[in-house]
Amino acid sequence: MSESVRMSHLQKKIIRSEADFDALADAWRGLEVQVADLLPFQTYDWNRVWWTSFAQRTGWRKDELLICALFSGQDLVAVLPLTNAYVGTHHFHLYRYVRPFGADPNLTELRLPLCLPAYRERVLQCWEEISREELFGLTEFQLVQDAHSARHFLQTHHALHALTSREIPNFVLHLGTDWDSFKSQLKRNIKESLRRCYNSLKRDQLEPEFCVLQGREQILPLLPLFYQLHGMRAAASDTVQHPDYFAAPRHRALLEALLDSPFAERCLLLALKLNGKIVALRLAFRMEQQVYLYYSGYDLNYGQYSVMTTLVAETIQWAIRCGIPAINLSVGEDVSKTRWGPEQVDYLEFHCVKNTRWRRLIAEQIYSLKQWRKKRQNKLALQSLTITG
Repeated sequence: MSESVRMSHLQKKIIRSEADFDALADAWRGLEVQVADLLPFQTYDWNRVWWTSFAQRTGWRKDELLICALFSGQDLVAVLPLTNAYVGTHHFHLYRYVRPFGADPNLTELRLPLCLPAYRERVLQCWEEISREELFGLTEFQLVQDAHSARHFLQTHHALHALTSREIPNFVLHLGTDWDSFKSQLKRNIKESLRRCYNSLKRDQLEPEFCVLQGREQILPLLPLFYQLHGMRAAASDTVQHPDYFAAPRHRALLEALLDSPFAERCLLLALKLNGKIVALRLAFRMEQQVYLYYSGYDLNYGQYSVMTTLVAETIQWAIRCGIPAINLSVGEDVSKTRWGPEQVDYLEFHCVKNTRWRRLIAEQIYSLKQWRKKRQNKLALQSLTITG
């Protein structure tokens, strides 16, 4: 069947109610098992829990479902989970924001549509079709896709005008069949780092033990310790800085709701013990062809032993023994990922408006105002820290 004929047989369905969202569960999960590089954030369960946890319906802000599902006959071949956020009312709004599920403080790290590879271009065209439905007010569209497809789409489809773009590097480590062969291909600096890690433990008579916990019953009792160690990791000043992502109750509630869903069987908690004491933990997700490494935490009292490096090394060895072909080291470029020699997969996040003159002008003014406000907030936060210090 030719490409044009295959695409002409596609049927697009827009999901706007939670009942229809729930009815899509079996087809969505059926699509997941066909996608080799499936991410946790593309699964039905993650998106369903996220919608329950983060959709806003207060005052002049209302999030509505706008899930675009593509079918070839009875088979779901692509799904694009979108929120339709109105500032105002549905019938009279001054501003609207159409964006993928996952507008949270970096809990949903990659907000990509789920689709079979042959339909990626068709999924991107859905953005243009949605923009044509806009009759009144200003709508900002957010698009996240692999870098090549996103750039090609914006160069060849002119109904949308790109305001901003942000590169999102993702790092995937391909493992091979045995640890010795994998380690032999590493750069000298990481080999030396691993040697120091294990030698320092042996010197101080600390016996390492690696454990993999899976599912709700095993992970839930250790979540309080994970939150504690993650908070300690966020407070560390001698490594890559990031906030305590699970300080907010709603963020913890998202994890706990995932553990109450079928997604729980994908959840792993990787633990490193020294002489029987847990000193480092990392959440991870077991996907179809890879393990996705999520947030971590460690006891700063054991930081001198580089326990997080040891935990990753033990995770790699465990994955090789299990026949898992790859580990996704997650997004963000830092040495803790790049020193392992992973493949870099680039994604782009674009913010767009419909390509009309007045919408472009207004959107650019709004964007400038947002940037000014963000800089001012950062300046005030810095001044507050200086005064407190």
